[in-house]
Amino acid sequence: MILKTEVMLTSYKISDYCKEYKPEWACEMPAGCPPEDIMAPSEHPFFRLARHSDSYSDDDFRSYAETDPHRNWGERLPLAVGLSLIDNEPKARKNLKLPMFRQYEGVIALILNPEDGVVKQTGVHQSHYTWWRTKSFQMSNLKMLQL
Repeated sequence: MILKTEVMLTSYKISDYCKEYKPEWACEMPAGCPPEDIMAPSEHPFFRLARHSDSYSDDDFRSYAETDPHRNWGERLPLAVGLSLIDNEPKARKNLKLPMFRQYEGVIALILNPEDGVVKQTGVHQSHYTWWRTKSFQMSNLKMLQL
């Protein structure tokens, strides 16, 4: 389990974030993406579901838009180019038991900083965030959780 004494998300307008951090996005971003009202994490723990219980790979960090590039995402395109994260470890573990996530077997823990990209709380659950990743993000900073 990742424990941090300070967890922080700082609200930004995407234009201000881009001026300050000059991000190089991990994929081509369509117009309006990331959205204007985002947050930059600072030593913030997040969790992502993984295909395997004992390892992660680049495939665990492919967006819906990357895995289904010919689909017409419409107004959901900004979410489709981002990656789903959960900010609550017990919730991430619980999601593994849901039928809609049966293709996943593990949970990846990661700590994000402003250089890694921006996030926004999305979806119906307060613990769900969409992450628009930058090329600065290092996969070496990840940890598989023991289940």
